[in-house]
Amino acid sequence: MIKSAIFEPNLLNMSPKSILLFATLFLFGLMASAQYTEKINSNRPGTSQGAFSVGNNVLQLEGGFGFGKEKHKILDTKTNIFNFDYSVRYGLLIEQLEIRLNGRYRADGVTQTIGANEQKIKRSNFEINTIGAKYLIYDPYKKPKEKDSTDYKSLKSWKEHYRFKWKTLIPAVSAYAGANFVASDNPFTFPGDASISPKFVIATQNNWTTRYGGDWAFVTNLIIDKITTDNPAYGLIVTATHTINETWAGFAEYQVQKSDFYSDNIMRIGGAYLFDQDLQFDANIAFNFKDTPSVFTCSFGASYRFDWHTKDEIIEQPGLEGGVKDGEEEDEEQEGEEDEDGIEGELDELDGIENDSLKLERTPFVNDFEDDGFRDEMEQDLDQRRTEERLERERIEQEKVDKKEGKKFKKEESRRLKREAKEARAAEKAAEKAEKDKAKMIQDIDAELDKMEQNKGVDQELEDLDRQLKELENMEKELNLEEEKPEEKPEEKKEEEVDVDAEYDKYQKEQEKNKKAEEKRRKKEEKKRLKDEKKRKKEEEKRKSQEKKDDSKDQDIDEELEKFDQL
Repeated sequence: MIKSAIFEPNLLNMSPKSILLFATLFLFGLMASAQYTEKINSNRPGTSQGAFSVGNNVLQLEGGFGFGKEKHKILDTKTNIFNFDYSVRYGLLIEQLEIRLNGRYRADGVTQTIGANEQKIKRSNFEINTIGAKYLIYDPYKKPKEKDSTDYKSLKSWKEHYRFKWKTLIPAVSAYAGANFVASDNPFTFPGDASISPKFVIATQNNWTTRYGGDWAFVTNLIIDKITTDNPAYGLIVTATHTINETWAGFAEYQVQKSDFYSDNIMRIGGAYLFDQDLQFDANIAFNFKDTPSVFTCSFGASYRFDWHTKDEIIEQPGLEGGVKDGEEEDEEQEGEEDEDGIEGELDELDGIENDSLKLERTPFVNDFEDDGFRDEMEQDLDQRRTEERLERERIEQEKVDKKEGKKFKKEESRRLKREAKEARAAEKAAEKAEKDKAKMIQDIDAELDKMEQNKGVDQELEDLDRQLKELENMEKELNLEEEKPEEKPEEKKEEEVDVDAEYDKYQKEQEKNKKAEEKRRKKEEKKRLKDEKKRKKEEEKRKSQEKKDDSKDQDIDEELEKFDQL
């Protein structure tokens, strides 16, 4: 079994004993092709058929949908298009035979302007429905001419190595025969077409592998359709596909179709993406070069295969169709040691490339040899070389994985150290802030103590004022007692004698007494006023102090919340 001709070149790893034989096949630049490929080989995204089938016992589904517009300049119509195309392919009985069911469903809306009126028409039906079979008639890679036998001495020639091989222009050829099925009153077919009509296709395919340009596949289809009806159609499709890498491929296609019902030249370009060996996605755009009508469509699709293929393919190459000649086998053994070093240098690029198509039971590109012992020995050498290369690749891959894991560990360790350093700096800053907060708290406590001492001094002053007021009150009481006692004596002596001087002295004393009383009263009021003022100031300071304490507590709570948020 081999790689897909579309997505991956067929490279073969050499064993030391058979290096000359297989080096010749590789350096000749011929890419062998079989019906079955390891990876899916779809006809999408183009509309042409490849020359090769999907392989025996393989079911492949291909389909897609598209949107587009048509404009007819003469009829003055605009058409919005939706179509869904499908294809079911199955390899039956032998590798060269494939049965195929394909078709296209189309739905469109036509807007036509007649005078000042605009008319809309909706149409839908199957545009194509065909079932048929394809058979590979000729494969140039499988049965070449005997004159293409190997000349080992030409391997050292640069000219022989790089010159163009004209025989690669010979394509593989297959023939397709099928039947069209159309429903009556189909708006997309010629009126009066038969419900069943034949379709014939001749498909050719060339596969090229270039040293620097990758793989190319060139497909040509010659189509004769509905030949038994009154409206036969003829067509030509040319498709070129280029492998960009192992998963991406691009294509360009030119289609010519001619009939009395419809003729056109259509260009398609697009690409395909190989998701895995059984699934492919694709996309393309199509346009034509006229305006009766002009066509532009954009399509997307996919291909999937159910692979029940079990038999490996043995593909013949030039010079090996009759087995290895006796003389060639002896020459190989004699010249193998002399030319091994030189050829090994040219084949270094093949080292490390795995060919999934190589199976343990059979060896691709080699016919049944007349000498089974030589073949068995050669296959053992190939198996041993493949095993060694596989182990070497696994070792290299493991080293890459270990190196990647080591880099990942170092990166994570560096991140961890940076994170710990950052956390340490944050903890240090938090400690410094806590020390500052502590010092500030101590200062606030000292300030509060000072204020308390000041408040104590005010209280002492108030107590002194109270004591003075009490003394004044006692003095007033004493004066009142003194006033009452002299008043009794004059009353007792009033009747006895009246003295003017005594009365005057009494009057003077009363004036002085009243003056002293007034002075005491004034001092008392002044002291009360001072006492009330100091009480008011003390209450104001207490209120301010309480507000400051409350603000300090709120600030401390906010700071604690910020610390908690940072943590």
